[in-house]
This record gives sequence, C-alpha cells and structure tokens, in this order.
Amino acid sequence: MRYHLSCPEPATHLFHLALEIERPGQAIELSLPVWTPGSYLVREFARHLEGVTAADAAGRPLPVERLDKHRFLVRSGGAGAVTVRWRVHANELTVRTSHLDASHGFVSPAGVFLSVKGREAEPHQVVVALPPGWQVATALEGGPAEFTARDYDELIDSPLELGVHRLVRFEALGVPHELAVWGRGNVDLTRLVVDLETIVETVGGFWGGLPYQRYLFILHLTGKGRGGLEHMASTAVLYPRLGFSDPETYGDALSLLIHEFFHAWNVKRLRPAALTPYRYEGEQYTRLLWWFEGATSYYEQLLLSRAGLLPVRRYLRSMGRQLTQLARTPGADKLTVEEASQLAWVKLYRPDENSANSGVSYYLKGELVALALDLALRRAGHDLDGVMREAYARWASLGLPEDGVERLVGERLGVEAARGLFDATVRGYGLPSLDLAIVGLRLRRRAAQGSDDKGGLPGKGDERRAGWLGAEFGAGLTVKTVREGSPAWRAGLTADDELLAEGGFRLDAKGLQQRLEEQGPEGHLELTIFRRDELLELGVPLAEPPEDTLWLEPLPDATPAQQAAFTAWCGADWPATTSTA
Repeated sequence: MRYHLSCPEPATHLFHLALEIERPGQAIELSLPVWTPGSYLVREFARHLEGVTAADAAGRPLPVERLDKHRFLVRSGGAGAVTVRWRVHANELTVRTSHLDASHGFVSPAGVFLSVKGREAEPHQVVVALPPGWQVATALEGGPAEFTARDYDELIDSPLELGVHRLVRFEALGVPHELAVWGRGNVDLTRLVVDLETIVETVGGFWGGLPYQRYLFILHLTGKGRGGLEHMASTAVLYPRLGFSDPETYGDALSLLIHEFFHAWNVKRLRPAALTPYRYEGEQYTRLLWWFEGATSYYEQLLLSRAGLLPVRRYLRSMGRQLTQLARTPGADKLTVEEASQLAWVKLYRPDENSANSGVSYYLKGELVALALDLALRRAGHDLDGVMREAYARWASLGLPEDGVERLVGERLGVEAARGLFDATVRGYGLPSLDLAIVGLRLRRRAAQGSDDKGGLPGKGDERRAGWLGAEFGAGLTVKTVREGSPAWRAGLTADDELLAEGGFRLDAKGLQQRLEEQGPEGHLELTIFRRDELLELGVPLAEPPEDTLWLEPLPDATPAQQAAFTAWCGADWPATTSTA
C-alpha cells in the first residue's frame, strides 16, 4: 500500500492524500483513528476529513459508503488496484493534531492516514510531494521524499515535519540524532544540542542503552502553548518561542524534552498490557497512567539534576511547588490516582472550572506517588530506578500488568508492606506521606503570601496575614475557578464572574490583594461583579488562609548518612540551607 501526501496550496490548510491499494478484493473498509497514542482523548479526527472518493486502475469511479463517523466502505468489485483520495483540513497547532500553513506542515499521522482493515500488518509507503525548497523530517526510514513504515502502527507513530525548518544532526552514545526546529525564537541551537546530547547520555545510561537506530526531536516555536507527545523514535514538542534565554523557562523546556524522551522506554516500549495492541477505534482503559506519566514526570527533573542541568535548590523548589499544587487541589481527596488514570478520557483532557474540585492530575499526583515509593524503597536499601528497569526488562514486549509495579515493589519490600504502601498512595487520597528524612529533608507548610505564591520556598517574613478568598482569576479579574469550601465558594462567586469593584471603588489584581491584606481573615468584601452581563453586588466574609503552601527544607542536623543518601538520590551535594532566590 502506498500513500501520496501533498500540499499544493499550503495556505489553505489542506493536505491532499491518495492511497494506492493492491489486491483490494471485493470491498475495502477504511478507517481513521479516533485518538492518538499518548493522548488519551477521543479527538474525532474524522471531522477534518473531506472529499473521500475511490477509483479503479482505469480511473473508473467506485462507490464509497460512509459506515459511521470514521469508517468508509469502498466496493471495489475485484478490481486489480484501487486508489482512494481524500483531503484533511489541518489548522490546529498542537503536538497531537496536524497543522499546515504557508510556513510549514506538521503531520500527526493518526488524523491523516486512513487504514485498510485487515491490512494493518503490511508495509506502508509514503511518498511526499512538497512546495519548492521544503524538506521532510521524520523517523521513518527512507527519504528524501519516499518513506516506509513496517506496518500501520509504525506509520501512526511517526510524525512528519515539512518545510524549511532548521535541521541539526548530532551523535550521542554512538547513535545519530536530529533536531528539527520550526518557527522563530531565541533558542540557542548550539547550546540546546549540547544539552540534548547530555540528556540522551543520561537517560540512555539510566536504561542501559538506546533502543532505536536513529531519533528525531521536532521542536515547534510558537507565541504561546506548551506540550509534547512521545513516539517510538521521535518526539514532537511545542514551546513558547522566547522561552530559551531565561534560566527558569529554559529549564522548563529541558524538562519537557527529557520527559518526552524518557517515554521512548516508559510508554513506547513498555506500555500497559491494556493498551497492547493499540485499538484506534475507541478508548482503552488502564489504571497505570500514574506510572507512565507520573513516574516519567518524577524522573524528568530528577535526571536533569543528576545530569547537572538543573541546580539542586531549583529541583527542591520545583518539588515543593508540585506538593503545593496538590495540596491546593480539593479533588485529590475525592479521586485516587488510579481512578484518575482510568478516567483520563473524560477528565484530564477536558478540564473545566470545577476540575480542581472534582479530580486530580495523574501527572501531578503520580509524580509525588513515585517520590513516595522511591523514598520508601531507599529506606529498605532499594530504589525506584531498579523497579523501573526491572519492569522494562520483564514486560517491555508483553505489556505491563495492572498490578505489575506493585508486584515489583512487593518483591523488594514484602507483599504486605507493598500493599500498605499502595493503599496509602496509589489507592489513597490527598498528599502522599513522604519519608524525606532518609535523604536529609523535611516538609514545611505555611499560608500563601499573595496570589502569585506558588510555594517551594520559605515565606518572606512576618507579613500581615491576608484574608482568604479562594478564587483564581484570569485576565481582567475574571474568575477561572473557585475552590470548594472557600469563602468565595460559600458566597456564590462562580467561574466567569468579572470583578469590577470592592466597596464601591474600582478594582484590579493589585487592589484586590491590598483589600485582602487590609481586611485580614476576619474581614469582609463587598464586591461588584458582572455575571452574564448583569451587574450584581456580592458580600464575601473572608477566612483564615489554609497552610497549603509547602516547601522542602534540609534537616538542620542531617547526618553524614542522610547527606550521602541525598547525593545518591539526586546526584548533587546536600544543600545546607533552602535558597530563597
């Protein structure tokens, strides 16, 4: 089977596709996936499909019947060969969807390439016709314009970047790698490639070698947006174009890149047994996404610290901020991380104003559960590194059983101890208990000091205790979310309310914070708001702010053994103090 992909008028956002099918038989059933692996949401890619037609080898039209939202039946009547043609509108710039304009094309294969039922295991060729000056970057074998996938799964797992992107080649651990960059920005490619080499060497060393013959990083620079999607021998990453000069945002970009790269092992080669094989026509459920995404999130910054790419104090601050975020998520007391994994299809990728009150991210909670497991294992002379590698060695070709991680932990701690640990963390609610003393740290709490206080550091001193409102705002003091049980919740403030004034005086974000500090926990706000264009008055009694702002602090009397355990954990010297920088 042979696909032809072209974009004769890129500015129209239309990819043109043709599929040549040999030996079609009496009828052909074609289908387009409804989701793409790594992104657990039914995205209904077929809504972008148009103009499906078919013809035999002589060019005679063949009837095409639409079976449902994403399947078609071509009655080929025993023709020697059939060509099916269609177009795909591609104007959604994310790592999970396709995008085409006058500057480039990004092909997310699940939304572009129809499959032929019963022929998925055969080789699939792709021939690309491009505008003058454009080139192709992909992990598929071949080039410069003809590529081959060994089967439909490999095709779906191999995005293509088309255009005049910058392409940098480098070698790490003796294997060729490429970086394709589309878009303008302040990225220093020389520096980024050096750091990518370090990332490949660090992660490859963690796993004991690289599992591919060639690897491609695709980097999209945009005005806004952040995301990544892993593939077997490539990854697509989207990041703000001016986020590469500031140490904070550059570190965040490296975290995203190492996260997706780590997935080359933990998701792409070791994946849940429940997702083996992939079934593209509908949801596949697993309770293990906390492991595949959360544990990967745990290792992204831990391995950056071990690689010397993330200062240790910044790493500890980041962990404190993650703990703070979870402590401020009421939904963590309602949904376990296993349940969050299973409900990814309707929860994580469909957030609304009540998401924080009704659920929890398996990325966030999973990362902190992984930390809890690692600390418990280290207390017993083991570590999560060994569990991760053993899971890969044992189940990479078979799929990880739903109880696989618990079984491996049980082999190290004992079955009963592992069950208790998983009951408290994976099947438990709220913040996981952390045995931080083993690495010379302790967890501290305080109240937030302002709306921009994300935690991770000690407070700034004995500032006046502000009253607590319990609402988060977007631009123009428009309410984004209201925390369950907060004063704003009880007073009836709701998402999309626009705060205009307090006490009869116009309000902005700075003014609101001043009012909260002036009124204090016993105070009261008289808010004027717009709700669906109606002017309303709302009284809100304030309350004592919760101590939901957390940070990790070195133990003042940490022993040499604890300090050595810290270094073995994150690859850096134990910090004597917590930085306030």
